[in-house]
Amino acid sequence: MSSTEYRPDIDCLRAFAVSSVIAFHYDISPFRSGYVGVDVFFVISGFLITRIIRAETRAGTFSIAAFYRRRARRILPAAFAMLCATLLAACVVLLPQQTLSAAQQALSVLAFSSNILFWSQQGYFDAAAITKPLLHTWSLGVEEQYYFIFPALALAIFARRRSLMLASLVAICVASFLLCVVQTRIQQAAAFYLLPARAWQLALGALLAVEIVPPLRSQRLRIGAATLGWIALGASVNVFSPRTPYPGVAALLPCLGTAAVIWAQPTPNKLVLAATRPMIAVGLWSYSLYLWHWPVVSFATAIWGPPSSAMDKLGLLAACTALALASFYLVEQPARRAEWPVTARRLAASGAAALLIAVITIWSAGFPGRFSPQQQALAGFINYDHSGVYEEGTCFLSPGQTFEALQPSCLARGPGSNILLWGDSHAAHLVDGLKRAMPQATLRRATMAQCVPYLERGQSAACDEFNRRLPELLREHAPDIVILSGNWTSSVMAPAARADLFATIAAATAAGSRVVVIGPSPQFDRPLPHLLIASSRFGVDSDGHVPTMFFAVDAFLRDLLKSVPQTDYVSLLDLLCPDKHCVLQTADGAPLAWDDGHFTAQGSELAATRIVAASPALSSAGTISSIGEQGAAQSR
Repeated sequence: MSSTEYRPDIDCLRAFAVSSVIAFHYDISPFRSGYVGVDVFFVISGFLITRIIRAETRAGTFSIAAFYRRRARRILPAAFAMLCATLLAACVVLLPQQTLSAAQQALSVLAFSSNILFWSQQGYFDAAAITKPLLHTWSLGVEEQYYFIFPALALAIFARRRSLMLASLVAICVASFLLCVVQTRIQQAAAFYLLPARAWQLALGALLAVEIVPPLRSQRLRIGAATLGWIALGASVNVFSPRTPYPGVAALLPCLGTAAVIWAQPTPNKLVLAATRPMIAVGLWSYSLYLWHWPVVSFATAIWGPPSSAMDKLGLLAACTALALASFYLVEQPARRAEWPVTARRLAASGAAALLIAVITIWSAGFPGRFSPQQQALAGFINYDHSGVYEEGTCFLSPGQTFEALQPSCLARGPGSNILLWGDSHAAHLVDGLKRAMPQATLRRATMAQCVPYLERGQSAACDEFNRRLPELLREHAPDIVILSGNWTSSVMAPAARADLFATIAAATAAGSRVVVIGPSPQFDRPLPHLLIASSRFGVDSDGHVPTMFFAVDAFLRDLLKSVPQTDYVSLLDLLCPDKHCVLQTADGAPLAWDDGHFTAQGSELAATRIVAASPALSSAGTISSIGEQGAAQSR
């Protein structure tokens, strides 16, 4: 097989991959797990790069310098153009902290290490992915690191006899896959972003290129294998849920599907070629489409919020396609056709321009002078330090901690009514406010991130163990009141979740405690400081940014718990979003939340004061402070 032989089926795979990723990021059904498109790209890259190196090595024409020239022509021109445009747009649209972050992301892209940067930034309270306009470059980082390592490794492997060559590639593939499976369980971000746990996907493509399995001779068998591959790919974009550990074992489905299509290589007839011409065209544009799709949705969300209507999504697709076509015809293609010295000079100029913009942006701290003092004050909440307010690491545990990490002071008995607060971060964000709203009571706290206050399927083992300790804790400490608060989502409507929630409540009431369940907090479609600033800068309507799902869950819980003995239900949405017009700022101008739904100290006080007033059990447990209920500065 020639290293330059054109494979239309591979362009169809590229089209499928990029379409899946874009549809997933633009929330277009039915691609609920369209992120698997990146896995498809990795297998394709492993196949094509290995095929080229092996063919040229056999012909005695392989050159490391020529290899990197080809890679530079293919990847860097469009990437540098996108980088410059994204940095300039960030300086206009984004907040100073986000603009600064975009510049840091750009430097990591220029250093071929953005995947490492994004991996290092992972955390429960890390900035939302949509606020990082260069997040999608993580996959380029993986491929570029592969390009640095693989040519020399391939030369060493190809110098061996065939059995040793195959054994070496199989060993790399199996070792990387096993690492991926293990790492997905214990360090999922590392498995997702870093090359060692992704190398097996590239190696799988390499094994196809060296024909570890003989080519199929029969056209019928080829069509059958390709059909099975496409079925696997079609299933892979819709079978995984947000709770599926990924990549892990789940990544086998899209990768083996891709491998089957590449291996099959059925001979297409004229009718098939004509029918797939649109897919082939999208495959040719796929790199530019991938480069531009994420900055488009990231900046659009920064201004207007996430796309919700069909027209929103069509507008994003149109903008992405227009930019991608301009990139393909005005940047990608000329760079490939031009003599290397010409392309090299253009690359040096565009790379230097991106570097200069990034450095100036970092030096200027993101150009804060673009914003009024009030907007800058709101923007300061983007980097809000919640750790002390939420008692992080002591009474509010991270997913990696265990129940034993709770400090004794968190559960110590004190004067007045003893109240136990149990739940996840949406319980922890009430701590500061509840202490102020009930000064004569003792608030005992046991909260863990990503751990709703009942045994929900799919939560971490640490969370399950944490929740299993509640009955013992209730018997030992016998609190007067137990407050359950969590990030209630539609999953609580499942029959098993309802049963588990009832079991938690029953354990509390059996111990003699009264139960207060706090309903969903207002959660916005983007960080609230962003929304407030976008409203003042771009005239965006600040109403209607709480997804309707939370109101449906609130109504469900209210109806579910209305007749449960010894249990109060308090609707935070009723208290903070009457008629769906939410309180956005407290009396002193602070935003209610510092991200999309976690309260600031001021927001916590406002919410807690209203909660205590609305709950007969809590209002009788301690004197209600009036500080937090001096009014909200802005309710829309």
